[in-house]
Amino acid sequence: MITENSGTAVRADETVFMSTAGLPRRFRSNFDFQLALALGSADHGGAAVGECYATAARIEDGDLAGWHRAWSETARRVQETGSRCLAEGHHVSAGEAFLRASTYWRAAGMFLGRADASRIPTWEKNRECFRTGLRLTGVPFEEVRVPYENGKFLPGYFLTPDGPSRPRATAVVIGGGDMTAEELYFFTAAAAVRRGYNAFVVELPGQRGAYYSDPDLTFRPDLDVQMGYVVDYALSRADVDPERLSLTGYSMGGLFVPRAVAREKRIKAAVASTLTPSFRPSILSLIGLKEDESYADIDDLDSRVDLSSPMASLLLGDVRERFGMLDRPLRDYLDYLGEFDIWGLEDQITCPLLNIGGAGEGSLASERRAFYERLSCVKAERFIAESEGGEAHCAANNRVLANQIEFDFLDDVFARNR
Repeated sequence: MITENSGTAVRADETVFMSTAGLPRRFRSNFDFQLALALGSADHGGAAVGECYATAARIEDGDLAGWHRAWSETARRVQETGSRCLAEGHHVSAGEAFLRASTYWRAAGMFLGRADASRIPTWEKNRECFRTGLRLTGVPFEEVRVPYENGKFLPGYFLTPDGPSRPRATAVVIGGGDMTAEELYFFTAAAAVRRGYNAFVVELPGQRGAYYSDPDLTFRPDLDVQMGYVVDYALSRADVDPERLSLTGYSMGGLFVPRAVAREKRIKAAVASTLTPSFRPSILSLIGLKEDESYADIDDLDSRVDLSSPMASLLLGDVRERFGMLDRPLRDYLDYLGEFDIWGLEDQITCPLLNIGGAGEGSLASERRAFYERLSCVKAERFIAESEGGEAHCAANNRVLANQIEFDFLDDVFARNR
């Protein structure tokens, strides 16, 4: 779909990111979903509604440079506010400003690719503002480096509730193709800690924090192997109850989670938002190729993609790079995505699993449902309607509702494991 906005042709991303009642509707492109993500961080102090809308007002739909510029301006100003408050001895005010600046730096870097010299510095500002903000606001957390293959490490954060150290239910939380560990604090980890859980946010190979720190760490389909290192670390801690260890994943994480738990049996419960049996159908559609057309014999495949949408630019740029496929033909990239499919693993998933979907996720609904119906494990499913205001992809526009659904499920599962 091509929509006109301020004279610029912008394709709306309707396959996964539908324009529904619970979204801002400031943009027709994926900019609108990204605005909703930033707004959602306000629930736990990661944004201010007025600052987000004031930033969006300076952006023309589809203008990637304008997106980066506007969010960078807001991030810089709010970060400077934090620095000034800190210098004046107002530590809480400073911490709150740094946390908001973290979200705005994350938004600013969303669509940057390898050719953008500001990509890594923007991500580093997101990370540093986040860590500074948590310290100043008194949130207990540890910066974690999970020992991985060949002397490498996976980055993350371990957060604990107030009170004496003791074995607790622990929620391991991962994102997908574009989320950062810092963002996941506002998305889920803060809600976990509020409920008495430990929250262990980690970035796997290919995810932004891991890849930007070490470009050798690209996405791989052996999620059970990667998650094994994460579980090893978690179970090495005296404050983790091994019978109450869960794994939650969002967006592409909705494929990573079932793929991991199919073989990593030390995980006792799983949450997928939303179950994604295969990456290829949605990605084909989001880059403007037909899902039902064979691309194997198309010689000029790269020239046929539609780069008019910001999401297509992201998937064919930064995300493709983190799959290790930026310098390979598009056909190779699509073939590699097929190696991540989870069709056929249904009977190997044995832990209780919750699937969350929303009315704004388009074609993912039918794919999710088909896989879910084949599962033989203890399972539950929650479909969020448009009228509930949490219908967007990963319930990004109502994390309060999504956290309630997720942790009520985990509470019930773990009550049986005590």
